[in-house]
Amino acid sequence: MENEPIPFIKDLKDEFHSSADFQYQKFISDGKVLHLCYLDTMIDSKDVQTHLLQKDIYNPKEDKVESSVLQTKELHSREDCIQAMIDGNVVVIYGEKGTAFSTPQKNDRSIEESSSERVVAGTHDGFVESLKTNTSLLRKRIRSKDFVIKNMILGTQFPTTLSLLYIKNLTPNEMIEQLEEKLKALESKASVESIQIHTLLEEFPSSPFPQVLRTERPDRTYQHLLKGKPAILVDNDPNALLFPSNIYSFFKSPEDLNLRWLLGIFYYAIRIFAFWMSVLLPAFYIAVTSFHSNILPIGIFYTLKLSVENVPFPPLLEALTMQIFLELLREASVRLPQAVGSTIGTVGAIVIGTSIVQTNLISNSMIVVIAITAVASFTMPVKELSTAARIIGVPLTLLASMFGFLGISLGILMIVCHLSKIKTFGERYVENPGFKEFPFFNSKKVKNHD
Repeated sequence: MENEPIPFIKDLKDEFHSSADFQYQKFISDGKVLHLCYLDTMIDSKDVQTHLLQKDIYNPKEDKVESSVLQTKELHSREDCIQAMIDGNVVVIYGEKGTAFSTPQKNDRSIEESSSERVVAGTHDGFVESLKTNTSLLRKRIRSKDFVIKNMILGTQFPTTLSLLYIKNLTPNEMIEQLEEKLKALESKASVESIQIHTLLEEFPSSPFPQVLRTERPDRTYQHLLKGKPAILVDNDPNALLFPSNIYSFFKSPEDLNLRWLLGIFYYAIRIFAFWMSVLLPAFYIAVTSFHSNILPIGIFYTLKLSVENVPFPPLLEALTMQIFLELLREASVRLPQAVGSTIGTVGAIVIGTSIVQTNLISNSMIVVIAITAVASFTMPVKELSTAARIIGVPLTLLASMFGFLGISLGILMIVCHLSKIKTFGERYVENPGFKEFPFFNSKKVKNHD
């Protein structure tokens, strides 16, 4: 099929006769009749006029269409021509030959910082929907011949292009071979999306803990590649998939390594503390109020009892109601337009919160506990981990309402056992806390080496 002669241009027109964006022009270059085809939704017509129509692109000596400016590729079948146009190329057909010209893509979003991963100390660029632009952002940071970019096309009916990125001398060959074998399982699917690759890479996709880190930041991806780990970029998706990722990588912000070592370690440690606070605080409050109030100082004990005295609901129902209400507020602020969404927090926190307390439906102390829990969960740099903290806090709350501190201990034991079982590409999920990556520890290693 590869050497099949290209059919007449009429057959190509018939394939796109229903598409309004299909453009066809016939022109003569150095006595040779050329047929030019492209999709104007993918290509700017001005680029076609500048780079092709106003220049002689036919070489009569070699009977070849060529360009000194644009990248060209020879086409050998009708299917090659169709795919080249769909990929955003200009196709020029002459006789039984064809050539694809790669022109600048149309309507690419400009490079800007990710709105969900903002930093103070660090770069302020982010990935966009163009695969070529995203790989160039990384190539500018890793100026080495060992930086490998492998392109793959997955999907039979609706092909998707992805790039597998790794540094040759740092990443084990066995990991790359294992990854390529996994990705081949998606070749037979009609279409492939980023979430399918994400699920394929996870060893425990049913776990609430994320095992593949999604990021829109080139600097985070760069730091990940320097550790000898691969990454995947998918065309039309501004997120890079970083793996294998342990749980500690989800606590780190890209700016941690740009700060002085003491500040970086402090913020990193406080996020780990905030994670366990968001998981355990509601359960701890329920266990104390229901079973272990005798451990409190007498002043705090009477204040707590006074707070819950006129509340008609048990602490468990209070906690679950407030957590659901918190999730509703968070979801509403995300879905509403930005100008309106910012007011939802004020309305929810002040108006609704005050009304609930005044009607004695929820105690003051429970609102304080849930508010601290929410703030602690929002300190996570990665949204998936923040959501996981709130999810696994619910069964711990149920265990605390039934067994008190014993139930919390049982829940923590189950979480630790689950985390210890997770492995990604042979690496343990909780093996390395990651403190050695900070400059202070690296500088000590260098001094000892000298």
